[in-house]
Amino acid sequence: MERIVLRHMSGSKGRQVEEFPLSHFRELTFGRDPSATVKYDPDRDDLVGRQHAKIVQDPADPTQFMVVDLNSRNGTFVNRQRIVGTAKIVPGDTVQFGAGGPEFQFDIEPRPQQYMRSTRTPDGATAGFGSSSTAPPPTRMGTAPSPGIPGTTTSAPPAYGSVGKATVERMIMQSKTDTSKNTMKYLLIGGGALLLIIALVGGVVFYQSRSSSQQLASELGATKSAVEKAAAGAPMSPAEIANSFSNSVVYIETGWKLIYTPTGGQVYHRYIRNELNGKQIVPDGRPTVAAYVVVDNNIEPLLTLDSRQGPPIGGEHTGSGFAVTSDGFILTNRHIAATWKTSYFFPASAVPGVIIQNGGIALQSDGATPFYVREAPRNWVPAATKQAGQQLQGGFDGRNDYLNVTFARQELRFPATVARISDRHDAAMIKIQVPESVPRLELNDNYDAIKQGEAAIVLGYPGIAPPVYGVIRSQDVFNRESQIKIIPDPTISVGNIGRVIRGQEGTNTKDPIYSQFGDAYQLTINSTGPGNSGGPVFDDRGRVTGIFFAGGSAGGASITFAVPIRYGKELMTVSSSR
Repeated sequence: MERIVLRHMSGSKGRQVEEFPLSHFRELTFGRDPSATVKYDPDRDDLVGRQHAKIVQDPADPTQFMVVDLNSRNGTFVNRQRIVGTAKIVPGDTVQFGAGGPEFQFDIEPRPQQYMRSTRTPDGATAGFGSSSTAPPPTRMGTAPSPGIPGTTTSAPPAYGSVGKATVERMIMQSKTDTSKNTMKYLLIGGGALLLIIALVGGVVFYQSRSSSQQLASELGATKSAVEKAAAGAPMSPAEIANSFSNSVVYIETGWKLIYTPTGGQVYHRYIRNELNGKQIVPDGRPTVAAYVVVDNNIEPLLTLDSRQGPPIGGEHTGSGFAVTSDGFILTNRHIAATWKTSYFFPASAVPGVIIQNGGIALQSDGATPFYVREAPRNWVPAATKQAGQQLQGGFDGRNDYLNVTFARQELRFPATVARISDRHDAAMIKIQVPESVPRLELNDNYDAIKQGEAAIVLGYPGIAPPVYGVIRSQDVFNRESQIKIIPDPTISVGNIGRVIRGQEGTNTKDPIYSQFGDAYQLTINSTGPGNSGGPVFDDRGRVTGIFFAGGSAGGASITFAVPIRYGKELMTVSSSR
């Protein structure tokens, strides 16, 4: 046996193959946490927990392997059967995280002789520690139908894994053996004062920790000189803009939830048993299906305060932002800072669903077929739900469980609060507390004069970009564990203003023209994506003219959009222009 091979069958890693040399990896961890050995996409793989499961080599018998569920909410499945605790796996077994979640096939190369000859039993039963031959229902929704006391579930800030002595020694050995083969795929940690950090695409970079305050102070002078150059009207190259203003562009991490304001309890999307008249409503083996209601001719998810009846309305994501004042005010998108005020992104398990009417499943004219919801509502805004007069009395609002800001190429996270939210566009302002001046950007509201073809330069943190990790060594005698954190490094994307979209055009002497899209800049930049949202759009003089916020594609073509900066400037004044 030389290596573990994972052949991903679905999820964000679908069709990918990952290999892990057994000489360096006796254990693989799986989850959405950045420290996981196999890291899943936090948005697309929503059924995977932060620390979901791990595969370990049996120390007593190195030819044996076990999968361990780390108390995940949605469960770990081996050959489509849910395990409890620890279960044995053999080459060829499939492992899935959550019913309907991402799945991969486990293998070893070359296979030991006993696995070539062995034959799995049809029911997939295996002898393991705490394994079960029957699959209990996923914990995404509890089976108890009776409502309980409304509870509040709190999303924890991103948890970063620790690096122990054994891990350090193993990674040093990997560095010695793998470097000569030019296959540097994994995180390496050297001894002494050097920290070796590897990006996912294989490049090894050196990271030396330095304090956030010193970084901000040293870069403030460079930003001021660049602002002076911009004020003088001298054009700046994209390289000059990136070099001068990257230290003002921040990386944002947030986790949020929808709450019922009278009690502060978290709100959940109700799921019901996948059964009607002795048959499955959705014939794919899932234990539950999502429930929906019709409110004012619109389809909405059926909401409940019972945490046992479905998944929470909420989520986690990352985005970009930029400093606009020296005392820590930052502009970003509304859908980054206050996600409950924008269209909700439903998990894959939310469809197909069924309509609930008068307390039961709504049926078609034949009296037996449910009314199915085959596409999740696209324009449902959680905070604007119309169910306050139905299932619940009162209002709904959102709350960030964490909202963290990190400056470029630093590891220190600043907790932020929401300062103001635009009611007119996808813009918001957040605030961090800093003891020193923050390098800020110059804003240029030229919406009334901007023309097609003018330069558009975007700085931000697209999620598709390979992350760079830093290993932070603790000097605290009471907590000696090292931490692995993402060290954000902004990406620059260069293009032009492809089109100026105006929500309304015309005068008293000319028929008005309306756009349902609202005021926006259409950009010719298609190398950005999720994670760039909230980042600045510069002109060729280093002034911010817009806030990047959306993108779309059709027929192989992609376009992106920016909010005119005037909607951000409105948040910085006492009264907004109308």
